[in-house]
Amino acid sequence: MCQSREEETQLFSWGWDLYQFAMSKFIQPTCDPWKTAMARANTLIYLQVVIDSKPLCIATYHMPCLYKEPDVMAIHSSIVKDLMFQLAAGQDFILAGDFNIKPRDLCYQLLTEKGDAKYNLPKSNTYEISYRPNHEQVLKSAYREKNGTEPVYTDFSHTPHSPNFCETLDYIFFNGSLTVEKVLELPDHPTGESYPDETHPSDHLMIAATFQL
Repeated sequence: MCQSREEETQLFSWGWDLYQFAMSKFIQPTCDPWKTAMARANTLIYLQVVIDSKPLCIATYHMPCLYKEPDVMAIHSSIVKDLMFQLAAGQDFILAGDFNIKPRDLCYQLLTEKGDAKYNLPKSNTYEISYRPNHEQVLKSAYREKNGTEPVYTDFSHTPHSPNFCETLDYIFFNGSLTVEKVLELPDHPTGESYPDETHPSDHLMIAATFQL
């Protein structure tokens, strides 16, 4: 059976419309992680104090919670680390916050381990990136320095459609001649169904450290 040219054209048009619909619904365009990273409004809060005539730089940062985009989190991790070294300019510093990374994650390694063999930051198809990470500048973690390991957990939160999230996400990083005298003791097991609850005002536990200058 032969089809008319008009019928063939209509069939092709219908097939093309179906293809475009499928592409728009199921195939997302490639995203530039640098563009995503630069669009975030996360801000490093930094100050310098003088204690007993000794300068100390203190900062806090809340890392984007983009665990499905590890390249974006790696960009933020690397840059905030190197920016702290630049701002401190050789002085002792403390960098604390909710980093939204676990101790076994790549970003934790980027912050605390020397060498670049494990990972290279992605290239951008939008911008010319002049930033080059310094893999020799790394941070120490107060809890790991004092206890030999990170806390069992610092966050216990309800997550829809899956078991409650219970992991370590918060850290007190530092660099320089500082010595960790003690850290706030944290529980090994959560209580209740999730945080916050009547005894925990946040889904995050409070962490703290005492340093000797």
